[in-house]
Amino acid sequence: MRYLNWVMARLAGRRAGRAVIVVALVLVLPSLFSGFFIDEYVQAARWRAAHEHPGMAGIGKFLNECFLFAGGDQAALQREMEHGMVAWWQAPDWKIHFWRPLSAGTHALDLLLWPRNAPLMHAHTLFWFLGLLCALYALYRRFLTSRVACLALALYAWDDARGQVLSWIAKRNVLISGVFGICTIIAYDKWRRDGWRPGAWLAPLMLAAGLLSAEMGLATTGFLFAYALCLDKGPLWRRIVRLVPHLIVVAVWQAVYAAGGYGAKATVAYVHPLAEPVAYVMQLLEIAPIVSLGQLTPIMSDFWGIYPPALKVTMFLLAAAALVVVGRVAWPRFTDKPLARFWLIGAGLSLLPIATAGPMDCNLVFLGFGVAPALAMVFANALDKPPSLRWPRFVVATLAVCNLAIAPLLLPAKCLTMLGMGFGLPLTDTSIPRDAAVARKTLVAVWVISEGGLYASWNHRYAEGIPGPGKMRVLATSFSNVSVTRLDELTLRLRPEHGFYDSTFQQLMRSLSEPFHKGDVVKLSNMTAAVTEITVDGRPLTVDFRFSAPLESPEWLWMRGEGFRLIAWTPPKTGETVVVKAGF
Repeated sequence: MRYLNWVMARLAGRRAGRAVIVVALVLVLPSLFSGFFIDEYVQAARWRAAHEHPGMAGIGKFLNECFLFAGGDQAALQREMEHGMVAWWQAPDWKIHFWRPLSAGTHALDLLLWPRNAPLMHAHTLFWFLGLLCALYALYRRFLTSRVACLALALYAWDDARGQVLSWIAKRNVLISGVFGICTIIAYDKWRRDGWRPGAWLAPLMLAAGLLSAEMGLATTGFLFAYALCLDKGPLWRRIVRLVPHLIVVAVWQAVYAAGGYGAKATVAYVHPLAEPVAYVMQLLEIAPIVSLGQLTPIMSDFWGIYPPALKVTMFLLAAAALVVVGRVAWPRFTDKPLARFWLIGAGLSLLPIATAGPMDCNLVFLGFGVAPALAMVFANALDKPPSLRWPRFVVATLAVCNLAIAPLLLPAKCLTMLGMGFGLPLTDTSIPRDAAVARKTLVAVWVISEGGLYASWNHRYAEGIPGPGKMRVLATSFSNVSVTRLDELTLRLRPEHGFYDSTFQQLMRSLSEPFHKGDVVKLSNMTAAVTEITVDGRPLTVDFRFSAPLESPEWLWMRGEGFRLIAWTPPKTGETVVVKAGF
């Protein structure tokens, strides 16, 4: 509690808000050195492809395809599989294609002015972060006292959960959408409380801009609904009617989105609430405590996808228990405060769009809008009226240490998150030959931890005009060792201990909702994959790969993953079995 008193004392000055923003910008400067991740290589490839079309047609193509990773068209996916851009197990209707034209415009600016300069692209992201903080401070000052508004801004701006979104250039869209979301709430509040008539049409306009920046802009409607429920005046039905223009904006946006064929399908990375309602509800119930824990504590929610089952149960119970404890301390102090309920309900409803994408700290931008001021009100209340019992004081003190001491210390490191995650991508690329002769070969990777490195390499080489393999074949990704048996001069049998793509981390191209069946065959021009055994959850367990030429033929470039690199690998002799060790 002493530390909380010390922080609050320094947030009482006239320029405290500016100081909070300046400190935040200093803390996030390491993001300038976070480099590129897979998505940025894809966008560079899309930019080059768009230049094949003259003038506005090329720009329009890029704005439409900037966030295209898979179009869901079976013929197009077959062509990409044939080339090796996607793995042989990808679902025939696999789709990840988002419509974010306003955000795409900012990436077009990057690729036009500084196409190979990652620090300048990150600086562009920090510009949007600065705009978000300024808008957020203006929002908080409309509702909170100066001291509490500064504390809320500090809790948001210094939160380590901001690190990942700032280190990932392609995730800038969430920040842009957040800026427009805050402006929507401010305009709506100025209309309702101040009688500022332009707010009646400006709020829906800002909401539309947020939706055209990122799907996460839907979270703005949660705060608008919370406003109508907790802060607006008049009969409830009339308060809801005032939201109709915003609902029309959402309906029109969704209609255009659906008509354009945008969205995601057959991937573990995204769940569509309308197409897969049961799976969406289950995911919402599963991750709501996890992302809330990620917002309140330094524990990253991203690790959820790679936790083993026992650890998942432990973390879920820990998150649920933490929320119950915090709720018991905070809620009695909020029952008579409509403003506190507004922040909490808005934050809670923001979990609905977050649940479509799964637990990732970069998706907590909108959740933080409501959690930060609610937490600031808890802290201010605890200082003005200290709890009489020891355990509530301990909970408040723990939250203060986590969010005002540990979080700012971790924020600079988390601003390098994508540098760590993307560290292996250049290593993968440099380990693949670049001579002109490689274009006549098919790279066969018998095992890699993830196909992402090869995917990034292909896009990078295409964007830069660097020679690469004519085709690529990834035989297996798995966290377990892989048994490789040569059946004859043309055929290899692979059997990972726990089956192919045995983690959600490796199920980007095919979710468990689209299982394989024994006897399924995938045919490519120079390779056939025949599934001979499957796991209980519908993943291939044993697959026979038959190639069009003897395995010793010079047309094959045999490699396997070792850490982040690829190294040369030699197929076994006929009748022999070798084990490819998985892991780093």
